[in-house]
Amino acid sequence: MKRKLLAPYNSLEKILAFLETKTDLALSIVQDEWVTDGSLAITPGKKCILVKKSATAGAKINLLASNIVDIHPVPPSRFVNNMTQRGILAFIVHALISSSQNKIANEVENCLLEIQAQ
Repeated sequence: MKRKLLAPYNSLEKILAFLETKTDLALSIVQDEWVTDGSLAITPGKKCILVKKSATAGAKINLLASNIVDIHPVPPSRFVNNMTQRGILAFIVHALISSSQNKIANEVENCLLEIQAQ
């Protein structure tokens, strides 16, 4: 879910500060270790905002350009993330937890609507 934000929100830190006033979910800036763009590799040094409700329900926010963000549902736990990467077990685990991840991503998206550029 890509969103263009208002010009003042051009960094992960500023977006994080805004979200901290809008949600009670756990928020942090972390190394991006989730493959969500269709590639098979993680970009070293890339950071994202991690929004966490539980070990299985969360979302990440990537800053694509100066004020364009991309929101993806993800499992915040490294262990659960690794379990959802390959094999039949991954398919089952992903099917069980994807709805809770989507709820968190939608909640984050709704928070960001307030600072979305027209």
